[in-house]
Amino acid sequence: MKLFKFLVWIAFFALGVANAQQFNFQTTSFSVLQKDKKGNWGKWSTPEKVNIIVKLDYDKNKIIIYSNVIQYYSIVEYLQKEVSKVDEINSYLCKDVDGYPFKISFIVRKDLKNKPQLYVYSEEYIFCYDIFEIVK
Repeated sequence: MKLFKFLVWIAFFALGVANAQQFNFQTTSFSVLQKDKKGNWGKWSTPEKVNIIVKLDYDKNKIIIYSNVIQYYSIVEYLQKEVSKVDEINSYLCKDVDGYPFKISFIVRKDLKNKPQLYVYSEEYIFCYDIFEIVK
């Protein structure tokens, strides 16, 4: 009986490891859109080359952007995937370490040769990163 319990425990552990959902991305460029003093959206900044790691961790419900100031977001809600002729969007409602709300979207631009992008939406600004997945 002990052997059976041990084998069941090993099987559950192996399934848990096999189902681990972690994705790593590398950024290539960064652009920002900000609101002006009147609350109107301005124009996108000129894209800058950046080399930043981004981690999407379903197991720990978090998204981390390893920029100069590390951006740590806890996933509060997984939104339904949106698919259209031009985009495929996976979005998450998140909170940063200070409790401020954000929406984070991983978007594949089908009309731009499946270009992947990461958007971080807040009330005052939007960050846009061009990304690619790091496959180990």
